[in-house]
Amino acid sequence: MIYHRLLGYLRPYLGRLFTAVVCMVVMSGCVAALAWLLQPALDDALAPGHHRYIYLIPLGVIVLYLVKGAAYYGQTYLMGWVGQRVIHDLRNQLYQRITEQSLAFFSHRKTGELMARISADTLLVQGAVTTAVTSLMRDALSALFLLGVVFYQDWLLATIAFTVLPLVVYPIVRFGRRMRSATFDGQAALGAISSLVEETISGIRVVKAFAMEEYENRRFRRLTAEFFRCQMRVMRVQALSFPIMELLAGFGIAGVLLYGGVRISSGATTPGALVSFLAALIMLYEPVKRLSNANNVIQQGIAAAGRVFEVMDAPVAVRDPERPVAMAPFSRAIALEGVSLRYEGDARLVLDGIDLTVEYGRVVALVGSSGAGKSSLVNLIPRFMDPTEGRVTIDGVDLRRLSRRALRRQIALVTQEVVLFNDTVRNNLAYGFDQVDEERLHAAAQAANAHDFIMKLPQGYDTLIGERGVILSGGQRQRLALARALFKDAPILILDEATSALDSESERLVQQAIDRLMAGRTTIVIAHRLSTIRHADTIVVLDRGRIVQQGRHEELLARGGRYRELYELQFADG
Repeated sequence: MIYHRLLGYLRPYLGRLFTAVVCMVVMSGCVAALAWLLQPALDDALAPGHHRYIYLIPLGVIVLYLVKGAAYYGQTYLMGWVGQRVIHDLRNQLYQRITEQSLAFFSHRKTGELMARISADTLLVQGAVTTAVTSLMRDALSALFLLGVVFYQDWLLATIAFTVLPLVVYPIVRFGRRMRSATFDGQAALGAISSLVEETISGIRVVKAFAMEEYENRRFRRLTAEFFRCQMRVMRVQALSFPIMELLAGFGIAGVLLYGGVRISSGATTPGALVSFLAALIMLYEPVKRLSNANNVIQQGIAAAGRVFEVMDAPVAVRDPERPVAMAPFSRAIALEGVSLRYEGDARLVLDGIDLTVEYGRVVALVGSSGAGKSSLVNLIPRFMDPTEGRVTIDGVDLRRLSRRALRRQIALVTQEVVLFNDTVRNNLAYGFDQVDEERLHAAAQAANAHDFIMKLPQGYDTLIGERGVILSGGQRQRLALARALFKDAPILILDEATSALDSESERLVQQAIDRLMAGRTTIVIAHRLSTIRHADTIVVLDRGRIVQQGRHEELLARGGRYRELYELQFADG
């Protein structure tokens, strides 16, 4: 089923595939003709009175090799083109599927594992779709033509030669199964290696700070040792398949030599006929052996394709409705009504019976200890995931009735961990916009206290900032993230407040930018320092996925309870 599904990717390119098959037919015919020419070359060209054959047969050989070469080029180029297009399509579909998934999908999958499926697994699939398909078609056609030659020349000798054929099938099937199992395990090990590399490089400062280089090296060596063992299983199968096929071919050729020698000695056939037959037979065994190798490649590709399709077939939890409701500009309120949420594979409720209304133009702060459900709650508003129970509405419309693109146009997001791309400052600030208004872009940067430091960069707004904005300081990265939200100018702001790791000057600049960003917007803040949310219109206290308190800062302090505990704990730590 998996291989049949893979071959379905060839359908858009049947024209080129058919042309490649024609080239294979021509090439296979040339191979068979070269084997057939040996008999007249030996029996006729060397006989007295047939001098013209001495000139005609070499000329025929040259013509056949020219045609064979042209056909080989055609089938190799065309099948290579088709193969690259198939992998191009498969990678694009896989990447699109991954980006369509909800955040819940990524909560139990490693980044490196997904990267391995896009890169390493698709390369093996390419081998199965193109190299193996080419070999199957070309070698099967060559075998068919050569089979016709040997049976035409001597059906009895051909029957003797092919008594070993049933024995050939068993190792092909057996080795194919082993190859698929070993390849699947090897690709899984490669995915684990990719995950570890991505994790270690992204956290290299922590690795070095805790002097854990040797520990990470040991982890890496264990994974590479496992990958080595899997690869050696593949190598054993590949190394065994060739000599076994050679041995079986040797038995067939030995039988032909024995019986053919007897027939020559009795005058029943000529040496030229036997040599031509043997040449065709030897040429025939070569494509049969290559078919065994092609089966190994196919099994590797099927194992890799299984891993690719596992991701592609994962259900997309958050989809647009078939007929989305037109979304008017946000004007009244965001409401969570009886909302509960649990992640896939986890029986525990992350959010439990949440009822919350965020009115237009208000600032609502979410507070609570780590794991209380703050991030999970705000992830429901841009519909990064859907609630398990209840519903989330904007202006009374269930988010599941809106298109995700229309909804997210009205929301700006500033995360605690600033995400910047390996691109220019300009492209990072205008992320999501095809057309950039330079004046508005500069105004957003100035409002975020970012314009001055941007202009001091080597190429200003055209400076490449490196992966994750590596050339910038923490405060500069946060100000760029705020400028990006200002440039988007959405009516709803989700802000994961994070100024505690900054020095005093950077914190002052970032806080100024935050105040400007929040002005005139409906803002939901995940607060990490309670001192920064004293002026919020409503403070929502979460504990173990439930709202335990709501109110203004002074009210909650006077009332006591969980908020006062958190406030006093922070004050005591301060």
